[in-house]
Amino acid sequence: MKPYITKFLKTVSLCLMAFPVLYIVVIATLFDISLNSCGKILLSPYYYLVSGLAVISGYGLWEMRRWSWFLFIASQAMIVVETAGLVLEYAENHHKLFAFIISTLSQLALTKRVANEIFVPYLFPRIRWWESNPRYKLSALSQIIRKTGETQEGEILDVSVAGCFIKLRKEINQDESIFLNFTMLGETIHCKGLVVWLTESAVIHPKGIGVKFTELTKAQKRALRNISRKLKKIAFVYRRYRYLTNQDEFLKQLEKVGG
Repeated sequence: MKPYITKFLKTVSLCLMAFPVLYIVVIATLFDISLNSCGKILLSPYYYLVSGLAVISGYGLWEMRRWSWFLFIASQAMIVVETAGLVLEYAENHHKLFAFIISTLSQLALTKRVANEIFVPYLFPRIRWWESNPRYKLSALSQIIRKTGETQEGEILDVSVAGCFIKLRKEINQDESIFLNFTMLGETIHCKGLVVWLTESAVIHPKGIGVKFTELTKAQKRALRNISRKLKKIAFVYRRYRYLTNQDEFLKQLEKVGG
């Protein structure tokens, strides 16, 4: 187990690894499935396929393996299909359609929350448009202070409440605790972080580090949410106006949303 995994991800991982037992209990309660029908479900080959996928994805999230996200998505999709089939064949609940909708929406909410936890610091940083468009480049430099007192400078390419991805040329250690100072879109952040991902230069991302924020205050979380909202607005303006207006007008639109 990675020591920096959040309690939420630990809970999700444990629930997935306990899926073969937990799933039967949940669907039997939610859809009023009889004990005899539960026995039939346990004899279904598809049930074991879904269970195996869920258990492996749970272990992957527990260890924060890079393939875990893909297996997690696949397992959630297969669980929806499995649940739909069980509802049609075995459910005795009079409100089974409503219960199925609630369970599916809960899975979607869970998937979104897991994505928010692991994207950017652990995998799939969205390399923002200003990285490949120097004319409209926004400066998002970050000062990195190591425990030794050494100071380095990097460039933040993506950020969320969970963490950030920093373009960095110098070497830094995996699992190293660091301190970050950066100002982005009018918000200043001073916080601790943990290096959870080291990358080499590639087509989808440059050489850099994925940093998970630790010990954030409420004010810092609020500031990071504001940054994320502004980034989404800027991306929308870029997609919408870059080909419809001249450069001066486009830059004015960016200034409005960028604060």
